[in-house]
Order: sequence, then C-alpha cells, then structure tokens
Amino acid sequence: QRQQLEEHLRLESVRASGGRLDHGRERDGELRAREHWNDPALKFLVNKKASTATYPQYAGYAPPNRFGIRPGYRWDGVDRSNGYEKDFFKKQATTSARKAEEYSHAVADW
Repeated sequence: QRQQLEEHLRLESVRASGGRLDHGRERDGELRAREHWNDPALKFLVNKKASTATYPQYAGYAPPNRFGIRPGYRWDGVDRSNGYEKDFFKKQATTSARKAEEYSHAVADW
C-alpha cells in the first residue's frame, strides 16, 4: 500500500511538472536496486556470502569417469563398474592418436 501511495504521489508530481516521465538517475537507481523474483541476472549481481559448510571428500585414488564426478567420501575404493569407462577412455585415446598420426602423414609431403 505504501509503495502504491509513493508511486501515485510520484506520478502526480510528474503530471504537475508537464507530464514527461523522465526517470532520472535517482529513479533509475531505485529501479535497478529492486529485486525481482524472475530476474535471471540476479545471481550475477548479488554478492552472496561464501558458504561455510564444508563437506568431506574421498581422499584416495578414484578411476576417472566421463562426467568428472568424484566419488562420495564413504566410497570403499572398490571399482564395481562393468569396464565401460575404461574402454571409453581407451577408445578416445586411440582415436585421437590415430587422427594425429593421419594428420602428420597428410602434411609430411609439404
């Protein structure tokens, strides 16, 4: 209600001053300072406090996976996968090595 009253008074003053709605610097600052629930840039503009919560992490070796996800801190270190990740990385390495070799053979004539 108070905001509506202030807005009404501001519009009345604009109407009395000639009807031109020129926000000016102070009004622009007010509009920018308002937080809107659906503002996508809000997370970039607001300085958030650093999270003080620290979570334990697994300290040992973990085999790599294609998503880069670290194991949970309670993981016992036993790899129970079916070997797909190992084959995936092996195939990726051989493909990139083959492409590099093909490229070196292609430009060897130059």
